[in-house]
Amino acid sequence: MPRGDCSAPSAATDLRHCDFSGRSFEDRDLRGALLDGAHLESVKLAGSKLQGLSARGAYLKWADLRDCDLTGADLRKADLFHATFDGGRLDGADLSGANLFDANLNQVRARGASFAAAYMKDVLIEEADVSGSRFDNSYMFRGVLTGSRLVSASLRLVVLTGGALEHADLSGADLSGAPINGARLDHAVLRNAGLTDARFVNSVLDGTDLTGAVGVPDHLKQMLIAPR
Repeated sequence: MPRGDCSAPSAATDLRHCDFSGRSFEDRDLRGALLDGAHLESVKLAGSKLQGLSARGAYLKWADLRDCDLTGADLRKADLFHATFDGGRLDGADLSGANLFDANLNQVRARGASFAAAYMKDVLIEEADVSGSRFDNSYMFRGVLTGSRLVSASLRLVVLTGGALEHADLSGADLSGAPINGARLDHAVLRNAGLTDARFVNSVLDGTDLTGAVGVPDHLKQMLIAPR
């Protein structure tokens, strides 16, 4: 891969030596660019084409990635603290182990993406489509997933304590072993979901659809039949 020009970055070039902190490259074509470990704090890339980009371990705190196409991008262990992805596309992207503390992913499409073992405290993922994605072992304390599609997603051992999942569609999702304590699941759909060893202590499930759910824990059954 050719060495890229830091003053005019382009697709399919090696840009690891560049410092793009605070710079603006909106609507840029950086498809397939190599940015592993690069500094992009507060960079503005809204509307850019970033398909297949590799930014493993990159520093993207406060990055503006709104409406970007990150299909198939590699963001493993990237620092995405307070980064904004609203309206973007992350189908098949890999964000395993990334720091997504307080990141915004509202109305994104991230089908088949991986957020496994990511740090996602206070993350916002409202009205998004993350169907078929992996969140296994991620820390999503107080995560907001209101109105999102998580159909067939894998959320094994994910920490959803204090989460907001009202009107979320978790049909066929696997929530085995997940602590969902103190969460709101009003009118959420968990049809055919896997709930083995999941914990719902002090959670609210008004109007929640649990039709066909597998491994419904005894304490949840008691919550559902207890007088209100």
